[in-house]
Formats: sequence, C-alpha cells, structure tokens
Amino acid sequence: MLTWLMLSAVRRLERRYDYDASYIRALAAASPKALMAFSGVGRLQGFREGAPPEAIAAAALAGTLNEDCGPCTQIVVRQAEERGVPPAILAAILSGDGEAMGPDAGLAFGFARASLARDLESSEDLRDEVVARWGRKGLAAIALALATARVYPTVKYALGYGKACSKVTVGGRAIAVRA
Repeated sequence: MLTWLMLSAVRRLERRYDYDASYIRALAAASPKALMAFSGVGRLQGFREGAPPEAIAAAALAGTLNEDCGPCTQIVVRQAEERGVPPAILAAILSGDGEAMGPDAGLAFGFARASLARDLESSEDLRDEVVARWGRKGLAAIALALATARVYPTVKYALGYGKACSKVTVGGRAIAVRA
C-alpha cells in the first residue's frame, strides 16, 4: 500500500513537470525498501530555511549541472520558477554569467562550484561569506540543496535511465547551458 502511494506521488510529479521518472519506478520494482530510502532525499531537499530562493536555486543548479545536462536540470529550473526565482537569474545561472546572477545567487553558485571542485581555499572564503550573510541555517540550506540536487541524476544514470541531454527552458525560452 505504501509503495502504491509513493508511486502515485511519482506519477503526479511526472504530470506536473512533464518529467520521465521511470528510474524511480525501476527502483521500486527492484526493492520497495529502496524506494522508501530514496524518498528521504525529498525531505532533505525540502529544507530551504535561512537563505533566499535565488541562493537555494543557484546551489541546486550547480549540483544538478555537475551531474546532468537536461531533464533533471529542467525540473530544478521549474521548481525554482514556482518559488518565484526570476527567469533572468535562472538564465544567468544556467549560462554561468556571475554578474547577471545577482549577489545572492552569485555567492551561492560560486560557493557550490568551489565546494564541488574541492577548492578548499575558495570554498572556505565563500563559506565565511555565506555564514556572514545568512547564518549557519542558510549555510545548511545551501549545503542540502547542493547535495540533494546531485542525488536524482546520479541515481537515474546509475540505473541506466540517463541517456541524452536536452534543451533547458526558462520562462518559455531555451537557454544555452554551460555546465
């Protein structure tokens, strides 16, 4: 029964975002317990307290772009649009235009990229700036956004469902993504 409810939520996600979540159904078919464990990522992803939506979106997109070049990136964009992140900021993040990102998204994106690159010096300086601007709670939100955004495409590709890149649209306009 619980598996059925979770798969029902997957179908709603697919309809809402025009997204193929076959890999999640494959995970459930392999093991309902695996699906239950995977559902915990969504709870982690839901923590957005302490930092502005633009910063959370920038961190999530940095993480997703590190792993994906299409559908998973698109869903992160759509979710950010729903949270009110302006299309111009999302387009700037996707194209890597630091100046056009604005100060909040620019800081979070730079911090996320430095963290992903294990650039200890840069990430330490940027972490200090994140904490000064949004506190430890904001840092936690950005860290979780970065980490959870990587899980979905990683699982998708590991299960054999990541096949091709696709265009990403923001506000109905195709954007050239610079990963």
